[in-house]
Parts: sequence; structure tokens; C-alpha cells
Amino acid sequence: MKKKEIIIAITIAIIFALFIGYGIEVFDPSPDREDFCPDNLYDIDNEEECLNSKGTWGTNSNKPRVPVKEYEAVEEEFCSPAKECYDVYDTARTKHDKIVFIVSVIVGLLAIFTGVLLKKDPVSTGILSGGVLLIIYGTIRYWEHANDTLKFILLGIVLAVLIWLGYKKLK
Repeated sequence: MKKKEIIIAITIAIIFALFIGYGIEVFDPSPDREDFCPDNLYDIDNEEECLNSKGTWGTNSNKPRVPVKEYEAVEEEFCSPAKECYDVYDTARTKHDKIVFIVSVIVGLLAIFTGVLLKKDPVSTGILSGGVLLIIYGTIRYWEHANDTLKFILLGIVLAVLIWLGYKKLK
């Protein structure tokens, strides 16, 4: 491929992956932490108001680890969102990341198949590379949520499909 064709292929790959990634966000937006754990609780300065707002009242001692001459430890009281809000947020984020993963792998594999079948070199290389980027993106998004067995199975399936494609469809 010539330099211009390489640049077109790289650009198609990147824009394709971004297009699909953004499309997923349009139809299934990422959960916003602020919707689950409001930041305004940090502005509350009394325990009763904090607890009425479903926050958690706590203290923070900023004592140094190494003794310092003439240092006075200051205890600061504060209000923060309850732990439960973070649990609910993490559940919503995990669900969204799973959707991103599933859509990315399916569209990525379809793009790889399409890229192998197309005859125009820069376009086929761009679509194929975009499919690979999409699979990587979806896998990274869901990786922390998947258990080791699922990771192994999913990577095995994708690897098998790629090897089959390389063996059967490419010269």
C-alpha cells in the first residue's frame, strides 16, 4: 500500500471505532456517578442535615505518620455519600460496560469479516483494523468485571475466529 492508502486505512480504523463507541453511548449512555452519589453532600457541615440527606457523617484525622515538632492534629468532620450509592453506581456501570463489550465484540467481528471480504485495500484494511480496535475497546471496558473463566473463554473464541479468518480467507 502507498502512504496515502495507509493513512486512509488508519483513519478509517480510528473513525470507525470511535463512531461505534459513540453510537453505543448515544443509545445506552454511561451512568453518571453524580446521579447516584451527589457531590453536594460534601458542602453540608452538620451531622443532622447530612443524615437527613442520606449521607454518611465522619471524621478525618490528618495526623502525620512521622512525628513533627509543634504539630497539632486537626480532626475534621465531613459529610459524604453513603457507601450504598457507590454500590448502586458500580452495578449500573457494570451493566453498561457489559453492553459496550457485547456490542463492540459483535460489531468488531462483523467488521473484521467485512474487511476480509472487501476488495479495495485501504477500505478493507481500515474496516478490519477498526473491528480489531473495537474488540479491544469492548474487552478493556468489561475486563475488570468479568471473571477469569469468562475472560479465558471470550479471548479463546475471538482468537479462534481470527485464526480461522487468517487461515481460510487470507492468502
